[in-house]
This record gives sequence, C-alpha cells and structure tokens, in this order.
Amino acid sequence: MYENFAGFYNKYTSDVNCGQLMDLLEERFRLFGNEGLKALAKRSKRSKAKGGDASKTAKASKPDASENGADIEKSTLVIDVGCGTGKLTVKMAEKGYDMTGLDISPEMLEIASELGYEKNVNVLWLCQDMREMDTFGSYAAMYCLEDGVNHMTGEGDLGVFLERAKNFIDRDGLLIFDFLTDDYFKAAASKGVFFEDGGDGTCIWTAEYENAKMTYDIICYSLEEDGLYGRTDDTVEEIPLEPAFVKQTLQEKGYEVLELREFYDTRGRFYVTARRK
Repeated sequence: MYENFAGFYNKYTSDVNCGQLMDLLEERFRLFGNEGLKALAKRSKRSKAKGGDASKTAKASKPDASENGADIEKSTLVIDVGCGTGKLTVKMAEKGYDMTGLDISPEMLEIASELGYEKNVNVLWLCQDMREMDTFGSYAAMYCLEDGVNHMTGEGDLGVFLERAKNFIDRDGLLIFDFLTDDYFKAAASKGVFFEDGGDGTCIWTAEYENAKMTYDIICYSLEEDGLYGRTDDTVEEIPLEPAFVKQTLQEKGYEVLELREFYDTRGRFYVTARRK
C-alpha cells in the first residue's frame, strides 16, 4: 500500500491540515490527558496565543518522560499509528512530545526519517502492521488520523487493532482516531476522478465504491532527469465504518468512549476519543 506513491504523497496531499489535526489532538490532551500531556498542551496553547515559538517553549520546560511507565502520570510519550511520511509526527515532536511513528510502508518511513533528521527532532520510527504492533513500552496517548483505520479491510480488523493497541497504551491513557463512513465514500465516488498538477508532475486518482469497499487507483507522472516523464501506479482500498459500530467495538474491547463526533465540517468523517481502562 502506497509503495509507489510514497515519493509523491506529500506533494499531492497538500490539503492535509496538520495545524488543524494538532489542535484537535492538543485539545483532547488538555481535556482528557495525564498530567504530562495536559501541561505540555497548555504551554503550547499559551505560546501560540502569545505568538511565540511553541516548540521551543515546550521543549525547554516539558516534564521528564516516563521510563518504562515509571511515572505514568507525567509521561509525554505519544505514538502516531499509520504515520505515513511523518509530517504530523515531526510537528508534534517539535512541540515537545516524545514521539514514535509507526507505519507499514518502509517507503513512507524512509521519507519520514529524512524529515525528522532535517527538522532535528528525535523520533522512533517503527515499520509494523498496526494490527501486529510491538513497541518497546506503553504510551500516554496513541492516535491514528487521516482514516488509517479504514485501510484495514479484513473482517474484524478494527477489533484486532483495538485489542492489540491496549497492550501499548498506559492504563487510563488515550486512544484517538478518525474514520470515514459510507456517506463519505459515496460522496467521494460520485466525483469519479481527482486530478492534481504539481508543476513537475501530475497525479490522477480514480475512485470506485462497490460492495462497501472504496478502491482508489492512483497514477502519477513525474518529470525525470532526462526530461521525460516516468509513471507509477498504485492501488489503495478502504472500507467504511459507522459510529455505532466503532463505539460498540471500543466498549467490547475495554475502552471508555469519551467523545465521538463529526470531524469539523467534513461530512462523513468522524473522530473518537477513548480511554483505556
């Protein structure tokens, strides 16, 4: 998945609003997080309000991260599951969170690692299937955004992921993720073809929604050094999830659902905040 598209991902997903996603996460941290997450998110908000450099403020005064859960209440350990090319992961690390990025695609993680190095932040990058994750400890918060859970297309995959994730979230820690519904995919499929011109290349997405499965066929043309255009092809599949099913599955797997609501003004995209019991 995204093996051939990885090199084009950032260029042709410029609509992803990392600032909006960070605001969502930090608001959840302030409302529901442990002492460490609350403190760091509050500092970030104050710095932003004053027009300062939030990353420098947070790094200078953040609480010490817990070691193997030794001080869970002050932990600022956060894992980004399905992190892709790491744009959001790195921005969260710049704000002072102790970040891990996990993704199934080595091509995506190679780009993410380069970005982390360029921004001079320390992030642990793990190449793993989110349904089989095996990290080195537990986290104060785990998040999976940009419909990562919809990419798990096997029957019962959401439950498998939630059960596995519990092993790596601190007790009373947070799990935050968004998901797309049938309404979203029907609307997207009605548009048929998505087209973006990046100046030195072009990306064409065709969308087909049948039997409760969305299939995106992605073709990218890029200008090569010899002046000719090279072509890469990729296919991505997603399945819809509905709020009632997500809530029920979370509860069955031992999570307390704190909130479940539509994502800002995007019809058919929801996000959920849950607490590991």
